[in-house]
Amino acid sequence: MVRPPFWVEVVLATVAGAVAFVLAALACTAARDRLPGAAVALLLLLAVLAVARFAGILYALPVGVVSVQAFDWYYLPPLRVLDAATVFVLALFLAVSVIVGGFATRAARRAVAAQRAHGLLAGEQAALRRVATLVARGVPPAEVFAAVAEEVRQVLGAEAAAVVRHEPGGAATVVAVRGSAWDGAGPAVEAPITVDGRTWGAARVRLPAAPDRGAEDRIAHFTDLVATAISNADARTALTASRARLVTSADVARRRLERDLHDGVQQRLVTLALSVRAAESDPDAPVSAIQDDLSRIVDGLNETLDELRTIARGLHPAILSEAGLGPAVRTLARRSPIPVALDVDMATRPDPAIEAAAYYVVAELLANVAKHAKATTVAVRIKLRDGHLDLRVIDDGAGGADPGRGSGLVGLDDRVEALGGRMLVASPPGQGTDVSVRLPALSPVAAAVEP
Repeated sequence: MVRPPFWVEVVLATVAGAVAFVLAALACTAARDRLPGAAVALLLLLAVLAVARFAGILYALPVGVVSVQAFDWYYLPPLRVLDAATVFVLALFLAVSVIVGGFATRAARRAVAAQRAHGLLAGEQAALRRVATLVARGVPPAEVFAAVAEEVRQVLGAEAAAVVRHEPGGAATVVAVRGSAWDGAGPAVEAPITVDGRTWGAARVRLPAAPDRGAEDRIAHFTDLVATAISNADARTALTASRARLVTSADVARRRLERDLHDGVQQRLVTLALSVRAAESDPDAPVSAIQDDLSRIVDGLNETLDELRTIARGLHPAILSEAGLGPAVRTLARRSPIPVALDVDMATRPDPAIEAAAYYVVAELLANVAKHAKATTVAVRIKLRDGHLDLRVIDDGAGGADPGRGSGLVGLDDRVEALGGRMLVASPPGQGTDVSVRLPALSPVAAAVEP
């Protein structure tokens, strides 16, 4: 039931008190010689209790005060005459009772409102905890969407609640809905779902009446949890894909090494073994012929050794282990077909795993520049500062490199992230490519075992 404004209730309570005085005075006058005082007092008390039960203390207090006055003045001797003094006293009692009743009513209503707000807040916090538990357990986002739609509907007393995902072109897809069928009619309010700085979608509710001012903020508490669930799911998906790419890359590298050894070194060694067997099977051969065969075998062994060194150099350059990242990168710069401006600032050497990762990142980026960038110059900058190794490769080529399209940059990003680093790529078309990489100076494995 909608209450009238408070000042209207005060006026009505004053009128009710005046009317109650007249009625009580008439009743006391009529019952004075017919009913005992206890019976009259009981009847007046029952009337006051009825007013208190159905109208509240704002009305009951003035009615009760004037009823006592009427009983005192018109039932109990000596009887009073309604003169100016009596009217003044009556008005004073009536005014005081209305004021006191007003304060009491205000206090009672505030207490009820505070208790109701506390109950609503407790219910909202419980709902948030239930959704947060689902997010912490890592359940699929679809379960979180459904839970949020149901909890938001319950918390706001909405007729319907939905979680929608924004699609390209301005379309929206409903991923979860609870309540009556969503037809878009009636008052509604929504809060956006922002994931990693982009608007992913929104949570919408349809209400039976106009929403209060805090409705959007209350929904936003739930959309924050939805954003966390989506971000976690995206991170898990990216991590799974990254692991798969690392495993695939390792398998490809092993197969390439196996092929190089089988097609090159192994075939050469088999040929040399046959040559040794042939020399061994002909003991009567002239010494000069044996010497020629041994010479050819030695040459073959030397060539095999050179081939093994070439393969080993591709696996892990000796200069990187012996001299460090700076000299190894200078070797790459000298071999590059494109002029390289090199700037290396390293007072100490980072962890070997970090050195290897940085070396292969620079090697791969220089190879990409030579193959695809159509650049005339490239700059490589490496600095070791404050526990981080920062490297940057900038070329003046065609640009347009996009790691999201499955280029070789994806593999580099996987390698960098596996070591706790990050890689940023800026490559506007026609303006060259700028790749920045930051790696910890100590690899995660080394950091875990360091005392």
